[in-house]
Amino acid sequence: MNSQLVSFVFTVVYEPQGPLWFFKLDSGPERGLGHFKMKWDNALHAQIGKSQCGNGAYVPCDYVGYIKHLGAYFDDDAGLPVTANADIVGPVGGFGWKLELDSGAPKSVRFEQIEVDPATPLLLSIAYPLGTAFNIVAHGGYCTDNADYKCTETFHQVGSVADVRTSLGNAYHVDSIGVLTFRIIQTPKTFVGRPEFFLPQYTDLGRGGHGFALEHFERDGVRLPAFAYGPYLTLDANCPSSGAYCSKSASSYQPEVCPSGYSQTGYDTCTSISDASMGKLFADGTVHSE
Repeated sequence: MNSQLVSFVFTVVYEPQGPLWFFKLDSGPERGLGHFKMKWDNALHAQIGKSQCGNGAYVPCDYVGYIKHLGAYFDDDAGLPVTANADIVGPVGGFGWKLELDSGAPKSVRFEQIEVDPATPLLLSIAYPLGTAFNIVAHGGYCTDNADYKCTETFHQVGSVADVRTSLGNAYHVDSIGVLTFRIIQTPKTFVGRPEFFLPQYTDLGRGGHGFALEHFERDGVRLPAFAYGPYLTLDANCPSSGAYCSKSASSYQPEVCPSGYSQTGYDTCTSISDASMGKLFADGTVHSE
């Protein structure tokens, strides 16, 4: 992990219409919020509003799995419950999120309504049976390919999680025990390439120069991503399956996110355990001297 010495400046903004306090990072680690909706089991999702996750009438919304931050710091934390109505939101820019479903590794997953700032990487890890192959594709919504715009992008495999983190959002990594890690980015509504795939910024224009590539809300120095209906991401795993899940068990994994001499102290932070002057090492590779 490469590192460089930086300092951090924080600005606090109050939004009375929330009412919410926003902590702006003028420099420093890649902290932010991310969101997506996830679908992987048609039979389960068909129960929403009936026997699962009803709006009122005391219909339960049973837990079918958990998602949490990576690292030993969260070993004793079960994580955020995942239900049939899997609407996931939380802090991003850290070492990544770990998804575990009670019925096993999902064979096919669709991610939609993605909201994440391009400067705050959202990494997701799922353990699969060793030897599983993957096809991960980003899809533009309401899209037709032409010479200027591309509607789909198939992810390519890279050699490390660090390479996934710094990718444009079209890469994945599989480790020696079968853990898949990939980056989820917010793509434009009606295309994913122009024609080459790219990591869109808020200044990028939409298709044909109309509007912006990334929908967002911005006022008084506070900017929030806003999802677009249409674009989505698919993950298909080539594994022996039983219904919507891989039939073989995946390995249990507890990834070590901090290098030697550091102990994890947050979802994106490792702190020196031998020399306080070394300070804190963040997931983006920067070091903050204490």
